[in-house]
Amino acid sequence: MTKTELEQMILGIFQGPVVQDMLKQTIGVSLRDVLASRETGQITQPSPAANVEFLLRSLGMTGSFEPAQPKGTLAARMVKVLAATKCDPTRAAALYKRQWGDDIACKALAATDTAAGGVLIPEVMATEIIELLRPMSAVRRLNPVMVPMNQGNMHIPKMAGGAAASYIGENANIPRTQPDFGEVIAQAKKLAALVAMSNDLLRRTDAGSETMVRDDLVAAIGQRSDLAFIRDLGTAATPKGLRYWAPTANVIAANGTVNLANVTTDLGKLMLALLNGNVRMLRPGWLFAPRTYVYLTTVRDANGNYAFRAEMLAGTLWGFPYAMTTQIPTNLGAGTNESEVYFVDFADVVIAEATTLMIDSSSEAAYHDGSTVIAAFSMDQTVVRSIIEHDLVMRHAESVAVLTAVTWQ
Repeated sequence: MTKTELEQMILGIFQGPVVQDMLKQTIGVSLRDVLASRETGQITQPSPAANVEFLLRSLGMTGSFEPAQPKGTLAARMVKVLAATKCDPTRAAALYKRQWGDDIACKALAATDTAAGGVLIPEVMATEIIELLRPMSAVRRLNPVMVPMNQGNMHIPKMAGGAAASYIGENANIPRTQPDFGEVIAQAKKLAALVAMSNDLLRRTDAGSETMVRDDLVAAIGQRSDLAFIRDLGTAATPKGLRYWAPTANVIAANGTVNLANVTTDLGKLMLALLNGNVRMLRPGWLFAPRTYVYLTTVRDANGNYAFRAEMLAGTLWGFPYAMTTQIPTNLGAGTNESEVYFVDFADVVIAEATTLMIDSSSEAAYHDGSTVIAAFSMDQTVVRSIIEHDLVMRHAESVAVLTAVTWQ
């Protein structure tokens, strides 16, 4: 029985304040106190907790609490058992059940199908990884539209032009008008990562090893996809990033003289570019490099007051959320010292992604570490390869504005 099931059962019986007070006087702790302490898996008062366990047994309630797992733990466990069993779903499910019990991840593994030498992980795992990526990915953090793309491509219709109204005189014909329609097409772009893991790590079942596996997956996928969503050119193999979705009129050079007045004017130009494009401004947000963030939080006005610091420490700039990322370079331009600032209505940013995360593993494979070919077998390693597919498209390109030649520091 899980913690949630026990909690619902217990609180359904002992929900009255009088009963809670009696319990606390009798065993030294309320049930809610114990449930709260069990949430983190730590018991700060062992004796009262033991009394509660006795109370549960007296009521015929058996089982134990299961502390809530951090996001990504199920995914990491699935990767570990798949790697340890060379992607055999039957053996992986058995190993998972032996080590962690028969939960939803074990059932997902048991239902897994193999195809083309790979393992297609069910949506339960892919969804968990994607959710974990959100706080670590600057573009995802600003809440773009996420849509599934199970068939590898998606046609998203849009209005390219609206109908027009005209004033007419008496007994005059009304001019014919009609809206224009278009579409943007998302095509699956393959993002692959190869991670070599020590077999000693895979043989361990503690939470620390699971965190390491999870973080390797997230870092490998999240960092590269964030760069693509911001600055990739959009060739056949990569998504087109926000930088190259921006119309020419929305790419604005920053004033070369860096002071508070010019910085404020330049930020205003980005906002004006979206407003002039009749952008809906549903979920606007800023993207910039850490160097830009440090400047904006430390720049002062003529009286020595911080200009933006208080608001930015609260998570917004001019009332709109921001995200900073090292994926926006600071070495652009002829002087290799320029960066960029993005202002985007993320309600018009669509990330289409396949819901399947594909995983292969081998303990005999060789891999290239950038300079040398490494034999996994001789190193007692297992090489795990993960593949996901996604694309980024803009419903309206006018929803992106980019400030270039930024030297604020």
